[in-house]
Amino acid sequence: MADVLTQNEIDELLSALAAGRDTSTETPPETQVSEVKPYNFRTANKFPKEQIRMLHFIYDNYANRLSTYLSGTLRAMCEVEVVSIEEQTFSEFNNSLPTPVFLAILNIKPFAGSSILEISSSIAYEIISRVFGGTGQFTDHNKVFTEIETSILTRIIQQMMSLMGEAWEKVAKVTALVDRIETSSQFAQIVPANEPIAIITINIKIGEVSDIINMCIPHVALQPVSKQLAMKMWYNEGGAQTDGSTNTANLNARITSTQLTMHAVFNTTNATIKDVVNLQVGDVIRVDHLIDEHINILVEHIPKFKGYIGLQGQRIAVKISDIMKEEIEHE
Repeated sequence: MADVLTQNEIDELLSALAAGRDTSTETPPETQVSEVKPYNFRTANKFPKEQIRMLHFIYDNYANRLSTYLSGTLRAMCEVEVVSIEEQTFSEFNNSLPTPVFLAILNIKPFAGSSILEISSSIAYEIISRVFGGTGQFTDHNKVFTEIETSILTRIIQQMMSLMGEAWEKVAKVTALVDRIETSSQFAQIVPANEPIAIITINIKIGEVSDIINMCIPHVALQPVSKQLAMKMWYNEGGAQTDGSTNTANLNARITSTQLTMHAVFNTTNATIKDVVNLQVGDVIRVDHLIDEHINILVEHIPKFKGYIGLQGQRIAVKISDIMKEEIEHE
């Protein structure tokens, strides 16, 4: 039964209406107090902040290398950027995977166990379209991957994994290989459901298409290199302090072992298209180069030396007779 107003309450309402005061009987909402969440030590954060920051440095480096590789391979402008690195449980990651999905199960040494690379359907089909000479803009992202498409993507991912070692080189010697490919999340159970994992979200933009790929690295996988995941490892290779002389010696060793291509060429000889087309077996081409004249020796297509042609044993050889000095142009 509804409450009945007394005469005094009726008089107060009438006087409030006459005075223009608010007659609402609703009580003002109470100030919301932030609820304290219980802390579960069984699901405590396993990745220290320093490790997260170090992974960010490593995969920022990887993103730069991946951007260069994809731009050259797909012949399109590609931008790669690390969006976030978060800690989740494997069940949260596995339950969030769409269908169909393209998962590469990775064997990364010296990591323990396996890791996962997830590529979104839009990026996967954009890569496939570009590889086959298309312009991208694929719309049917729910289509199941065919064997040919899976084979093409597997080769691309293998090349992407070859860049992983370069990104990790200042921390540890890492070799990443593709173990197998899965298109269903139920066959990608690499760790228990409650195992903490690091999710590295990388945004890739190919032309006008932009989407993400995810790297899933379980906490147990990083244990063999956990001690190396310190910030000092990023600045001092091997974790030891290095002086200028050591860096110079390392640089000299790398430069002196770098391989260059050398060519020994005659002077340029001009010929008409008619003469070239009519050449037959046994014809003699007269070159614009005297017998006693120096031959040009090019290093990476840059003239560097002069020499004479001769024989050394059963091989044709060139003897260096002069060093060509570079002319410095003064304005």
